[in-house]
Amino acid sequence: MKDSLRSKFRHAISRSATIGVVIVVIIIIVIGGYAAVTLASHSASVTTTSSPSMSVSSSSTVTSSPTTSSSIQVSSSTLATSSILSSTTPSISSSTSFTTSSTRSTPTTFVYETDETIEYLDPTVVYDAYDGGITENVYEPLLQFNGSGSQLIPWLAQNYTVSANQSNYYFTLRSGISFQDGEPLNSSAVYFSLNRMLVFDGSTPVSHGTQASWLLQQEENTSLSTTLCCAQTYNAQYVQEVLAENFVQITGPLTFTIHLEQPNEAFLFIIAEYVFGNIMAPQYVMQHDLALWNQSNSGYTLTYPTLSGNEENQIYQYFVDFTNTCNAGPTMQGCGETYLDTSSGGSMAGTGPYTITSVSPSGNVVLQANPNYWGGAYQYLGGAKILPKIPTVDINVVPSVTTRELDIQSAASSGKLMAIDLSAANLYDIASRAAWLDNGTLQSIVPGVRVVGPYLTAETEFEAYSTNVTNPVTGLKYTFQPFADLRWRLAFADTVNLTEINIDVNNRLGVVAPNLMDPGLSPDGSYNASLLPAYSYNPDRAAQLLLQAMENPITQFTQVNGTAASPDEFNNTFGCSSLNAQNVCSNPVPQSVSLSFPSGDTVDESIFNQIASVINNISSTYNMGLTVSVVPIPSGVLSTEGEADELYMYAANWGADYPYATDYLNGVLAPGGQYAASDGWNLTSLAQLDAQANTASTQGNNSGVLQASQAMNVIANKEVMYLWTFQPAFFGVMTANIQGFSWNPFIQLLPGFYYYLLS
Repeated sequence: MKDSLRSKFRHAISRSATIGVVIVVIIIIVIGGYAAVTLASHSASVTTTSSPSMSVSSSSTVTSSPTTSSSIQVSSSTLATSSILSSTTPSISSSTSFTTSSTRSTPTTFVYETDETIEYLDPTVVYDAYDGGITENVYEPLLQFNGSGSQLIPWLAQNYTVSANQSNYYFTLRSGISFQDGEPLNSSAVYFSLNRMLVFDGSTPVSHGTQASWLLQQEENTSLSTTLCCAQTYNAQYVQEVLAENFVQITGPLTFTIHLEQPNEAFLFIIAEYVFGNIMAPQYVMQHDLALWNQSNSGYTLTYPTLSGNEENQIYQYFVDFTNTCNAGPTMQGCGETYLDTSSGGSMAGTGPYTITSVSPSGNVVLQANPNYWGGAYQYLGGAKILPKIPTVDINVVPSVTTRELDIQSAASSGKLMAIDLSAANLYDIASRAAWLDNGTLQSIVPGVRVVGPYLTAETEFEAYSTNVTNPVTGLKYTFQPFADLRWRLAFADTVNLTEINIDVNNRLGVVAPNLMDPGLSPDGSYNASLLPAYSYNPDRAAQLLLQAMENPITQFTQVNGTAASPDEFNNTFGCSSLNAQNVCSNPVPQSVSLSFPSGDTVDESIFNQIASVINNISSTYNMGLTVSVVPIPSGVLSTEGEADELYMYAANWGADYPYATDYLNGVLAPGGQYAASDGWNLTSLAQLDAQANTASTQGNNSGVLQASQAMNVIANKEVMYLWTFQPAFFGVMTANIQGFSWNPFIQLLPGFYYYLLS
């Protein structure tokens, strides 16, 4: 799913039609006697220490973790590896292990058929789970989530230490690692890659501030961020101001220091995330981009058409050239396309186990194994060196679900390796309905095909209420703002039997969400299932609430900017002020409310249909004149209109940019956050608590983060800011010769593949 709201924070307008997509994250395949090392056979010991600073090494004791004051000791004979996030209900799988093997010849190609299409493949621009699932096999970060949860291990970094005030991070890179084009990994590459994220300012060819740059910009001078502050003027001065932050200070060929102006306990999580901290080959990227922007028909005039001087000077010149492409030529509303996004020839700019060798106009992507891959960090922790044993990975866009289902049946019968995307609505095309509903196991009904999962993801889905809805035609606020009234929000929420919908429509692929937070978030305890919402399935109470709102409508309305609306700007009157002797309205004032969901999303459609049915029945019973309609909208349009606050109520979601509580609080509950701002929420109590949480994060005070987080969720539930729906789960459909599957949402926060573990 691609949409503008999601591209800003990667998560926005609800699920696409393919909620039940393939989720192979770490796969070990045993075929014809060939077996990869089973990482799950190793374990890590955990001890507790206390230290004012953090020191992490890949070859010695880890003296502090970014989540708590605990430490993880990894000996030379043990390896912390993947575990599966178990759910709070028995219907969600907690483990999967396959040991059978095929007698067929070893396949050399793995095929993944998807209904998704790529948006961007440049690591600086990527901000989508599907795109990130491809690029994470090509590019690598300094740190990596290990398999035991949200703890981190050094990856491209050999070790790091952190100052007591969390403002300075001292890194040493591993030696002997090269990019796929042959360039050596060094401190200059880190300087280039991370500063490129800052200078690009979340820009695409058609926008600014919509991509992931804000995640690093929040640690520095936020006035230089379009997302966090204001529109920027892109020129040499802007580049100088960004570099003057001294975000990355080179201290040696393999050593560097990262300086944070705004310390954040979650920083290490951020640079370990699969789209935010990837390191690229400077010369490869600069020379290929320069060739693209220098073309006579590009429409750009570059300050430095030829780069000169040492590499640091060349990087500065390249950044200035990039600003020359912003709001100029063919990119008047954005910045120039990059080679990594536009080239059909792929990329050699990563250190990863695969290279992108081709990208077709239709979105098909081919990956080839990197024969010179350095082997990954597990080898330094007592594990095996990673060898990408499947030479070719074909990622093919196949929109037809029928075609995908037929293709995997054919692949299974011929011994090929294949996985496909499949929606929740099509679960029973592949899996036994009786086995799933009766005993909670997903059993394939197709010979040679396996269904794994489902597994909970780091995501919460909800229906968003807008309290300051704008008329898209006039640009003015509607006078009718029903969801500014708590009674309306509670009434609509009381009409939905989420448990029933989860069983009957969602096929139990998830659990009903009690609040915003997801299980497994850091700090430990961020998820608290006892923090329940104010609503429950209660149509009778919904009727009473609507009657109260009708007979005594609120008369004061505050705009999101804090100003009070005048009487001619706000009028929540509907129905009648009192019922007549027949207990109905005599001459009702009509009003209408629309509920919007992404086209093809059967789960949110069912939720909204139930709301509309109950509310319309209440309205009909009392002749209120109130009409609720359910409107499907293409996901891209839905996101744009939701962000512009043009929808009364719409389907939405939030997934972890990084697995730390403040990511959720800042984006969804805090005034000024992505959803709070667009939906008109400005609760001062939440602003104060959010500030407390962020301050505690800068101090490494996890208990303070937890206290503020739980208080914010209590307030959000009391005010019914959102109708929380599900913490979704995903299932995988693959040929049975794929072995050794495991799932951890903190390795890959949304569905995708680590192809280099295929064997």
